[in-house]
Amino acid sequence: MLDVSYRSEKPDSVLIYADGSDARVLRKLISSLGSEEKAQIALILTGFLSKLEKKGGFASAMRATKVKENFEELVGISFEEFLKMAESF
Repeated sequence: MLDVSYRSEKPDSVLIYADGSDARVLRKLISSLGSEEKAQIALILTGFLSKLEKKGGFASAMRATKVKENFEELVGISFEEFLKMAESF
């Protein structure tokens, strides 16, 4: 399980704790993508895409397309490659 924690004394940062299988997946993502930042961005974008797809509609579909098109620029691999990699964990 991932636990996100915000501390008011550090307003510019958020702490994320992972345990069990989530921690193992996160470590594999960091190793495969080359940095913790890329792994975090990939997880955030994947969650955003899921939300857009559940919402449906033309505007959401257009946003989802843009996110997928720009995924590689932000993460280093395409969205399709990321999904294949994540499924192998």
